Amino acid sequence: MNIAISIVIIVVSAAFVAQPFMAAAAAADAGGASSRGQLERQKFEAYAAIKEAEFDQRMGKLSAIDFQALRDKYAAQALEAIAALDAAQKEQPRQLATARRPARIAFCPACGHAVPPRANFCPACGRSLTEAVA
Repeated sequence: MNIAISIVIIVVSAAFVAQPFMAAAAAADAGGASSRGQLERQKFEAYAAIKEAEFDQRMGKLSAIDFQALRDKYAAQALEAIAALDAAQKEQPRQLATARRPARIAFCPACGHAVPPRANFCPACGRSLTEAVA
């Protein structure tokens, strides 16, 4: 009886420990937003590999030819990821860009004077307009 209880406890604890790994694998297969994260990770890892190769070359562990070959390889990976990220960015609707644009103030909230576009301060009273937007 004790052996059966022990086996059940071991199986349950193993499933509990393995659950985050299974969820991460399912999220990686989902695509969409995770593909952007995967491309960002690919770019970051390529940059890190280039830095590591530069360090190894400075320390004398890599010859100039080996360094150039590694640098070209990882630069190509980084450029591929950047191109894919740019393509994904262009596909997003422009609504997100316009939604983030700060509101333009036409009149000063303090004195009511007309404010020119892109002004940070009221030309009449000198009040900061960036505080009024926030």
